[in-house]
Amino acid sequence: MDTFIDKLAQKRNAQEMIRANTAAEAVKMEQMKKQLEAYDELLQEIRRVNLKTAENVVQAQEVLKECMDRLEALQTAGTEATGGGQALEEIQKLLQEQFQQSNDFLHRENVKVYRNVQAAMTEALNKQTEELKDSQAQNRVSRALLPISILILVGVAANLIISLLPAITALF
Repeated sequence: MDTFIDKLAQKRNAQEMIRANTAAEAVKMEQMKKQLEAYDELLQEIRRVNLKTAENVVQAQEVLKECMDRLEALQTAGTEATGGGQALEEIQKLLQEQFQQSNDFLHRENVKVYRNVQAAMTEALNKQTEELKDSQAQNRVSRALLPISILILVGVAANLIISLLPAITALF
């Protein structure tokens, strides 16, 4: 009878381990979902900031272009006071340099944002891959215990039948 109780206890322990592993996996999956949602929110925020930066650069470029157009209009209108044409040319060069610097700045910022997003996504993907591998390894252990639990259950049932057989045959 003691072996029956021991085997029954082992069966319950195996089932409890399977349930605990399943519950732990569910908790991990929920954590990964929340983490993925947080990454998505951060990604959206990065995109919004990038779009806002691009809009600001476009506006600055428009203002610079308008200034250059006005300078060219002034220059063609014949406003050539003493040294005035030369001053206009210097201002025009300065505006062209500013225009080029704004283009360079926009490019650098876009590259930074791209690399940051890429790094964040790579890191998140690596973490999730490792967590999934760990989860699969735990599932393999749980699945390996299932046939053992079934064999134990069959053994317990066989022992129970064998131990009850003399009592049953005595009744008939």
